[in-house]
Amino acid sequence: MYYNITESTYEENRLLFKTTTTGKLEDNILTYHTENDTIKFNLNNYSFTKENNESILKITENKCFLTLKELNQTLEIPYDYINFNYEHNNITFIYKLISNEYPIKIYLNIGDERNDI
Repeated sequence: MYYNITESTYEENRLLFKTTTTGKLEDNILTYHTENDTIKFNLNNYSFTKENNESILKITENKCFLTLKELNQTLEIPYDYINFNYEHNNITFIYKLISNEYPIKIYLNIGDERNDI
């Protein structure tokens, strides 16, 4: 099923961007596209994947991997913490990679079902 998705991304409580798009929720996997990225949230095991032309970032509750497509190389990136919360059609995902100065917070609202796709 397709739904309206609103994504707000913050770094240290500063809004980096906000976008509205359409996402597909199937088998508890939410997939949607932003201007440059394809985002997937697995709501069963709370994993996050962000893919674009240059790289793939995959974060699970145990590991974080960054794949550089041009080099065909995958690196494990340590992280300080992750926090994933999903309730009432809202997802809050907060992570802080060891290489980042501040945590990244992604807030999603899964809105109304779309029948026109």
